[in-house]
Amino acid sequence: TIFLKVYDGERLIRTLKYKTPDSAGFHRVYWGLDEAGPDRPSRSLRTQSSERGGVTVTPGTYRLVVEFGEATDETRVTVEADPRLSTDPQVLEARYQTAKKLDGYLQAAADAVKQLLESKKIASQYQKDLKERDKEQYKEQIEASREISKEIDSLVAVYLGKEDKRQGITRNPEMTVTRRIYNAYGYVGSRPTGMTDTEERLLSYAEADLKKALSGTNAFFADRWKAYKETMEGLDMSPFREIKTLRLE
Repeated sequence: TIFLKVYDGERLIRTLKYKTPDSAGFHRVYWGLDEAGPDRPSRSLRTQSSERGGVTVTPGTYRLVVEFGEATDETRVTVEADPRLSTDPQVLEARYQTAKKLDGYLQAAADAVKQLLESKKIASQYQKDLKERDKEQYKEQIEASREISKEIDSLVAVYLGKEDKRQGITRNPEMTVTRRIYNAYGYVGSRPTGMTDTEERLLSYAEADLKKALSGTNAFFADRWKAYKETMEGLDMSPFREIKTLRLE
């Protein structure tokens, strides 16, 4: 693998990975003038193989380092502001800092949804295993697993909205946590003259909804999930079965 690492001073802001070319010669790699970005909340648990892109860097000089095994080389790239726009450096910095704050909000939402989905996966596995073992003996635990999975779905919906299983192009009118954050992103990124009251309000709405959602999620794990976990851990789930003496009658 070939790595392209971008530094702002001593701060590593982006790491790009490329498959080693299968032939000699000149090969191109691209940096989109952005920093590493946050994870996105998703309804499915998935492993991200490459780093996500994030906010656009501000004008300045950046160090690019290429690594291939033990071989390294580096150069410097100067990023300039768009000469067609008369943008105050303070405006660019304010827009950058606001976008980084929203990155933090999005990462917090992604972490919360991931933890909820991981917990639902555990509950679903318990439900499956107990049904296979003895669905009558473990009837209460199976129902508890089903109910806690429904609670998790409700909490995930706060971040992402209710799952829409309709076919075709659809639109969910719910104002979710994630939509609040993306709305703020859109306005912040489109303001070449700086932040206005609109952006400040959208930012405060996103922060308030996220804090409320995180509070509900934390309360669920501290109360309902803790009790469920203790109940399930107390079950005799040993894989060993009673051994019978086998005889030919």
